[in-house]
Amino acid sequence: MGRYLNIGLMQSGDCSSSFEFNLERIKKEVRSLMAGMNAPELIAGIEMGIGTYWAEGEKRTNGDPISGKVTETLSKIAREYGIYFMPGSMMEREEKDGVKRFYNAIPIFAPDGSLIDVHRKMCPYYPVESHITKGEKYVTFDIKEKGIKIGVLNCHDWCFPEISRNLALMGAEILIRPAMDPEGLYDLCKSIAPTRAFENQAYFISLNCAGKYLGSYSYGHSMIAGPDGRILYEADNRPLSFTMTFDVDRVADARRYGTNYTDQLLRQLSVFNPPMPYAENFADAPIYETLPAPDFTFESRAEMFAREGLMSIGKK
Repeated sequence: MGRYLNIGLMQSGDCSSSFEFNLERIKKEVRSLMAGMNAPELIAGIEMGIGTYWAEGEKRTNGDPISGKVTETLSKIAREYGIYFMPGSMMEREEKDGVKRFYNAIPIFAPDGSLIDVHRKMCPYYPVESHITKGEKYVTFDIKEKGIKIGVLNCHDWCFPEISRNLALMGAEILIRPAMDPEGLYDLCKSIAPTRAFENQAYFISLNCAGKYLGSYSYGHSMIAGPDGRILYEADNRPLSFTMTFDVDRVADARRYGTNYTDQLLRQLSVFNPPMPYAENFADAPIYETLPAPDFTFESRAEMFAREGLMSIGKK
């Protein structure tokens, strides 16, 4: 008998930034998913789908601590339905030793409502997220009842294959990536989910917003790729919630016998053991002798473009 897991996915749309608005929307979407024929055992949501501020507060990006009022509400939802719950990401505010930091954080809850862990975005999208502190920890969590391990990414994290690979090496069989990808990136990014799935012999779920957010538009098209890299499902650009059943033994078979009973990717990795001389010192790599420092602000980006004659029409 296989290890099957029902995962409910919330491709939410037209999200406000307020915690009040999003928590009510999340409650409705979870209620709808749990009323379906195949009730989810794990429910996941989109990047910043929880919110960035309390409407009653003084700032639109003031965030909330973890643990705090936001996570208390989310904990109650997980406990009410008895589900594993990673409802998307939120603006986390941390104040320590007189220093205030903000993280793009995904809280993860157990069926009893306890906080399992928090994934803090490891690769913020600079300079857009210049106010976000990068996370330092890989996060996986176990569906203990079924012996299944989930690996967590957040949006831009998937552009760096080292993150997915390390989660797979930690045993993750399903990689879940909430996102807020704007219109214009679809054609560029549609190959990433199947590529990450294939190279790690894992399911890969990319869960994107579908609608307006902070003056832009997210294109939806959430995607699920199987451990052989084939696309199993792709949504359209409308807000929707749906549940999909995953046969996780497909991952175990691919890793044990080879993808399509041929490619022994993870089994052979330990044999080839490709040397990685810059693994923890990327700045020492020869390529950085000629590459400029990254843009952490829009001002530095504009200065570089102006200096090198890019996008200069209409600029003074």
